[in-house]
Amino acid sequence: MLKACALYLDLPETFFDAEAAEGKSILRVLHYPPLGSALQPVLGSALRAAPHEDINLITLLCESTGPGLELLQADGSWLAIESLPGQIIVDTGDMLQALSNGVFKSTTHRVVNPDAGGVGAASLGENRRFSLPFFMHPRPDFDLTPLPSCVERTGGQPKFPTQTAQQYLHQRLQEIGLA
Repeated sequence: MLKACALYLDLPETFFDAEAAEGKSILRVLHYPPLGSALQPVLGSALRAAPHEDINLITLLCESTGPGLELLQADGSWLAIESLPGQIIVDTGDMLQALSNGVFKSTTHRVVNPDAGGVGAASLGENRRFSLPFFMHPRPDFDLTPLPSCVERTGGQPKFPTQTAQQYLHQRLQEIGLA
């Protein structure tokens, strides 16, 4: 995927190779536990994961065990993403957005509770959900300064500051209370 991104940005196909090999990527197992029937009246409006973007370059999301993932569309509406067997969903992260000066947009997404659409009411709140995201992080000293060619493609002005991946990660972890 990073080779395809590099080619789209008119960079050598191997541009991200060292970043991938020396990065601090993470594979996480996310468990959304069953909520129980007592919470069924609020399931349709409750969130399991609030709207957010991923910090890294790209996220590879292996199929989940249940529905709930939604992507924010340009018109402000949410699009439910059905996870198909064997499918990998690819999200652009904030670091690739910064490097590309917005040529690649970071994917805003959330996880909602299941609603009654086609699901039996008795089992509605008892479904657990597992998700396996792989967060591709570059090496800590990777320069996220917007690429000059991308600055030119997006109007001639950098939209993101000069910083390393480590500086950006630390800043974002502080913002969300994890550092």
